[in-house]
Amino acid sequence: MSSSPSPAQPARLVSNLLAEEPDLRDLVENFVNGLDDRLSRLRSACEKLDWQQLVLLTHQLKGAAGSYGYPQLSELAATMEQAVRARTADQLSDWLRQLEQLVAAAHAGLQPE
Repeated sequence: MSSSPSPAQPARLVSNLLAEEPDLRDLVENFVNGLDDRLSRLRSACEKLDWQQLVLLTHQLKGAAGSYGYPQLSELAATMEQAVRARTADQLSDWLRQLEQLVAAAHAGLQPE
């Protein structure tokens, strides 16, 4: 029997911070648990093409994700921030899907293996 994950299981994204500071697990969990709300606010701002809110939200996510040890999230948020500062909306829905996948993977990364 194979131990590889089934296609329905999200990838696991584990915070780099936890590898260095396991005592910070509660802080990292709080950050990950707040990602759903951040994603919801980003979706809403995208639907409205609220550029000011999009710049703010992507900038905040870029910094927070980097601080909590999620460079993949931070890099994607930085890419989104550059695009929304230039008011380029053509890839926003693709980036949101990628963010959704990374958020699901971050949640999965908090679960025991």
